[in-house]
Amino acid sequence: MLGLKIPISMKNPFKKEKHSDFWIAGVVTGAMVAAAGILFYLQRKRAAEQEAYRKEHAQDYLEDMHPHKPKLRTDLHELHTIVPHQG
Repeated sequence: MLGLKIPISMKNPFKKEKHSDFWIAGVVTGAMVAAAGILFYLQRKRAAEQEAYRKEHAQDYLEDMHPHKPKLRTDLHELHTIVPHQG
C-alpha cells in the first residue's frame, strides 16, 4: 500500500459520552458550598443577636440597686459615729 493507515476501529460519532459523574460531583460540591454559606450566615446572625442582647442588658444590674434610697451625706465631724473604731 502507499503508506496509508486505515484505523482498525473507528469512533462512533452517534454514541453519546456519559458525563453523569461530572454532574454528580458538581451538584455535591454546590450543595456543600451552599450549606457552608448558610451555616456561616446563621452563626454570624446568632452572634450579632447575642451581642445586641448583651449591649441592651449591660447595665440592668444597676437598676435593681435601690434607686429611691437617698444618698447618705455626712459632714467630716459625723464620720466618727459612722465608722466603727477598734481598740
